Amino acid sequence: MSMLGKSKSAKFFRMALSAAFFAYLAVVFGAYARLSEAGLGCPDWPGCYGKLFAPQTAQDIDQARQLEGEKKPDHKRAWKDMTQRYIAGALGLILIRLTVLGWQLKKRKRSQQVLIPLLTMLLVFGLTLAGLLTIELHFKPLVMMTQLLGGFAILGLLWWIALREQRFWRPASASPLLRRLRPRVLIALLLAAVQITLGGWSMVNYAGLACPDFPTCQGAWWPPMDFTDGLMLWRDLGLEYEGRALNLPAATAVHMSHRIGALAVLLYTGWLALHLLRVGREDKICRYGLLVLVPLLAEVALGVMEAVTHLPLALAVAHNAVAALLLMSLVTLYHVTRPQRTI
Repeated sequence: MSMLGKSKSAKFFRMALSAAFFAYLAVVFGAYARLSEAGLGCPDWPGCYGKLFAPQTAQDIDQARQLEGEKKPDHKRAWKDMTQRYIAGALGLILIRLTVLGWQLKKRKRSQQVLIPLLTMLLVFGLTLAGLLTIELHFKPLVMMTQLLGGFAILGLLWWIALREQRFWRPASASPLLRRLRPRVLIALLLAAVQITLGGWSMVNYAGLACPDFPTCQGAWWPPMDFTDGLMLWRDLGLEYEGRALNLPAATAVHMSHRIGALAVLLYTGWLALHLLRVGREDKICRYGLLVLVPLLAEVALGVMEAVTHLPLALAVAHNAVAALLLMSLVTLYHVTRPQRTI
């Protein structure tokens, strides 16, 4: 059956693909809105906060944030917030239609996906409520993290739905190699999820500029850090977009945790991708190793560039966009290692 046909199955696939696209758009635009409104990096170019050089010290960073908050008019926030709502609204409508189509197809096909679309739809509406809490609780980091991680989870689930309906990236036939690969891919997915969490925690706590150098941090390999304060999930900071963030030792702990996580993902996922390139010829899965390796290396390169260029807005948004692509590539790889039921 063609994926471009007029059958309900083809419509279900196209609807799932459209939903995945809007979910990716929501992740990228959400990152742009958070980063630009929080004044985390350098929102202007070629200078930084109207100056020739980017802020270097904690005092410079604090002054830059205050200046950025004074300059930013309210209408900029308004159009970003409204755009986010339009994207979320479109995604919600698509998911309602996707869920209805799934229930209709379930009558003819027992293996038809129904529960995951329904779960994803409920998750979208749950995140809408979380958005209201974000405003009510003055942009608490934990509530903002719920939205960020929920967006990535929705993207992963929708991409999984689309993968199970298409025929280009087909699951390979069962083999001993694929059975060995499956738990390894799950570990890579877990590491990526932890790293996305650490990156999101750094974003919502304004810790992006805590280490303005690389590979050292503040000129040291292990600078003063306060992990207890930095990793505290709930605090009464009442952070606004330009509000006062964590103190420098706590922000440094958050940033260094993200760097350590990045190293773990690079070593393990890089090894897995190279392993696929080396042993996957017989099962014709070499291309999936390359599919993972390209966004992985791009993500690491963007992270290093962010540090040495002091977190310009374009690079920070690109970093989030490529992180989403890396997640999708790992979901694709896991899909390939799981034979699909056709009953």
